[in-house]
Amino acid sequence: MARLTSLNEDEPAFLLRSAEELKPFVDKISEETLRTTLEHGVGYLHEGLSSLDQEVVSQLFEAGWIQVCVMSSSLCWGVPLSVHLVVVMGTQYYDRRENAYTDYPVTDLLQMIGHASRPLLDNSGKCVILCHAPRKEYYKKFLYEAFPVESHLHHFLHDNFNAEIVATVIENKQDAVDYLTWTFIYRRLTQNPNYYNLQGVSHRHLSDHLSELVENTLNDLEASKCITIEDDMDLSPLNLGMIASYYYISYTSIERFSSSLNSKTKMKGLLEILASASEYANLPIQPGEEEVLRRLINHQRFSFENPRCTDPHVKANALLQAHFSRQHVGGNLALDQREVLLYASRLLQAMVDVISSNGRLNLALLAMEVSQMVTQGMWERDSMLLQLPHFTKELAKRCQENPG
Repeated sequence: MARLTSLNEDEPAFLLRSAEELKPFVDKISEETLRTTLEHGVGYLHEGLSSLDQEVVSQLFEAGWIQVCVMSSSLCWGVPLSVHLVVVMGTQYYDRRENAYTDYPVTDLLQMIGHASRPLLDNSGKCVILCHAPRKEYYKKFLYEAFPVESHLHHFLHDNFNAEIVATVIENKQDAVDYLTWTFIYRRLTQNPNYYNLQGVSHRHLSDHLSELVENTLNDLEASKCITIEDDMDLSPLNLGMIASYYYISYTSIERFSSSLNSKTKMKGLLEILASASEYANLPIQPGEEEVLRRLINHQRFSFENPRCTDPHVKANALLQAHFSRQHVGGNLALDQREVLLYASRLLQAMVDVISSNGRLNLALLAMEVSQMVTQGMWERDSMLLQLPHFTKELAKRCQENPG
């Protein structure tokens, strides 16, 4: 768009102020391409821009100095801009987890459409959706007719029940069944029984389905040693269940920590157990990323035995070690590394509690040390000077060589 507007030798079509008035704002922009587009009345916003660049573009657009603003789809929720016309350039995005192009969620499309219409200026908003012809009727249907929303509670029921048992909201199996009757899933069971694998919609079918769902979920939690079932009815939380609920992590992760950590576990094993947590199971692997991960793995302190570069847990381990070594990773890998580190802090705190409950002091100290490594971005054997801002390995080495 910027290239097309720059071909016009007259005044830029989308710029409503002179170049002289715009210059003080353009000079604040750090990205060269954005400066050029702003001079022609076109701005753009994406996650890679600095906060100052995003703020300048937003202010120029809100003030009406520029007339076109191109945004990435993910910013539709975070940028409160109102416009006269919204153009949705395509309704699909590349889903890294599924390794395929996927339709935008309906909620995202509605949010994009909601930016049309400026308060106190427009009586109505306009939106143009550009999509593949076969999808046209689908989008017309969801825009003009009620769209069903289904519950996903049954996919996350284990952790939900565990938290409610810890909070003593659910104290027996009957409480668990009653709890479900107050949820959205109970309302949808009879409305769309096939979606929830319900055999019928009678009261008997509904009761049997809920009882089976509760029974299977509670048995899984008991097998994971998160809860105890007394007299085949009463429910009580156990230590592992309390830790999982407190740190908001999956019951399968806490079970893995409890069963895998022992007195012989060293740094390498602890990192492998940490990376095997269920929280990392959905870490996306992009096409062509395997080779990058393979090179990353080959340069880490701890080796991997027959690593599968398509395994998200292997990727989590590699990104953790790269963080400790302060190796630069860019693009989507940097975003994935940030997600890995956010989970790691919580998981390590839970790991310390599990180890302490088993009375293993040395292992607890090791887990605490790894937690400090995550915070500081360094190995335990590195110079303590690296904890200071702006200190590099080279500078720390020179300081140690010249203590005076």
